[in-house]
Amino acid sequence: MTTQPSEPPAEKKEIPNYKLYIVAVITGIISYFIAALNPNLSFISIILIWPSFVAAAGCVEFLCRYGLGTGTSSIGYWGTACGATVVFASQFIGTGAYSPFLEIAIATLLGYAAGLCANKIIRMKIPRIEVNSAIIAGGTGIITLVVLEVLAGGAGIVGTTVYYIYPVMYIGIAIGILHPYNGSLGEGENQPRTLMLALCEGALLTALFGFIGILLPNTPFIPALGMLIISIIGFVIFVSIWWKRVKKEAYDIVWAGYPAGVDH
Repeated sequence: MTTQPSEPPAEKKEIPNYKLYIVAVITGIISYFIAALNPNLSFISIILIWPSFVAAAGCVEFLCRYGLGTGTSSIGYWGTACGATVVFASQFIGTGAYSPFLEIAIATLLGYAAGLCANKIIRMKIPRIEVNSAIIAGGTGIITLVVLEVLAGGAGIVGTTVYYIYPVMYIGIAIGILHPYNGSLGEGENQPRTLMLALCEGALLTALFGFIGILLPNTPFIPALGMLIISIIGFVIFVSIWWKRVKKEAYDIVWAGYPAGVDH
């Protein structure tokens, strides 16, 4: 009597990045109008921009499977630069009911154009680089748009000192989008754990922005405080889930610091 070897468990199908982006756009638009209409509900707005970190980080994870190496930072920075720059510059041009829709759309289109140039001019020859570059730019635009709106308390960044922190904001958002894949590199890297790390870093960054907002003059205190508190809560929840996945999927976890022999 012979027995057939059991089939290995089927791997879970990955979530397409365009679906993640559709969710990010919907929640991002809702988030913006919540912050604009009632700044005191900013904690809800912050929760609703975390999907944008996930969508953009998922695109970095997809693109960097093609052996980019140090190109990980390059491919992320051109997308984040497109999104953040479009949104920041538009704050000084004018506002209106259609402004967030236009800003996100333009950021997405510029990201697509950057990806198109990468394939047609630089000849990187990476499948779907245009779409993924567009999502990175659009996701960055959503995050930048909402964070600026929350910290400005609906008054616009021109009337506050929020624009002082734009360089820090841009660098932080870029790192939060780029690092989840680099932080998950290895034989067992997979989309769910990488995206969970993106949630961790997204919440950590919005907590930082909330803390900075509390310190800024002319910045509404309640929205910044709400951003800080809800981000800390989210960070604790996401880190606990992410750490459980790490321990489950890793072969072993050892302490490599001082003092030696610390158990985990």
